[in-house]
Amino acid sequence: MKKIFIIFITIFVGANLSAQSYEELVNKSFDFADAKDYTGAELTLKQAMRLEPDNPMNSALLLNLGTYQRNLGKLDEALISYNAALGRSPQATFLLHNRAALYCEMGSYDNALIDYSSILAKDPDDMEALYRRALIFTTRGGLLEAEADFNKILAKDPENLDAKSGLAMLLKRREQWEEAEIAYTYLLSKNKNNAELYFQRAEAYFQQKKLARTLEDLSKALSLGYDYPTLYILRGRVRLAQYDKYSAKQDFLKAQEMGAQEDIIEPLLKLCK
Repeated sequence: MKKIFIIFITIFVGANLSAQSYEELVNKSFDFADAKDYTGAELTLKQAMRLEPDNPMNSALLLNLGTYQRNLGKLDEALISYNAALGRSPQATFLLHNRAALYCEMGSYDNALIDYSSILAKDPDDMEALYRRALIFTTRGGLLEAEADFNKILAKDPENLDAKSGLAMLLKRREQWEEAEIAYTYLLSKNKNNAELYFQRAEAYFQQKKLARTLEDLSKALSLGYDYPTLYILRGRVRLAQYDKYSAKQDFLKAQEMGAQEDIIEPLLKLCK
């Protein structure tokens, strides 16, 4: 009976939607999206586009459809929607931005890099594309390329915090820990309530064996809302260095509970025995 009821409801909803106009369906999809009912939003948008497949608005609707599918975790379907939107409007950089972000979400950084570079070929001053491309370069070890992109941002916006933080991150990647500490201290002098900056400086302190300062920054980061597995892993490592294996184990278990990767946590837990 349950299956029959679901089938009946699906047929009823489909019939009800088909009786509405294109504009009514589009507006209904917005109502669903406002209510965070992305399944309903996806269904009504698909119905609208089936009703008028050649409507010029469909390019924008395909972008919306892809976004709803991303929210539903349907990443492959979202990519199809974004590709279809770009097929209709290949020069639309806002579509490339969305597809690049989706590629990053899917772990397809090579394709994301292509999209961000395409955006920058059209508009070399696109700050978002410069920043996102710099982050990808950083994760791939292209530190010189990342540095160039961060500096391009600062040439346009000398006080850009993201770019300055990016350059400080590059110092860490190069294991220039003292220089990284100085960079983060400067940034914190102007951004005293930035939890991320406290966490990043804590790692620079830890690498220099400044354990008390590391714990102080981690405590400050936590008090400002930086509640992530990485913080507990770093704090656990500090406590291991202080020979407090019990407290270290509790931190590692907390990080594990929060979703930290097993291949990172297991070796650390063994050190607590």
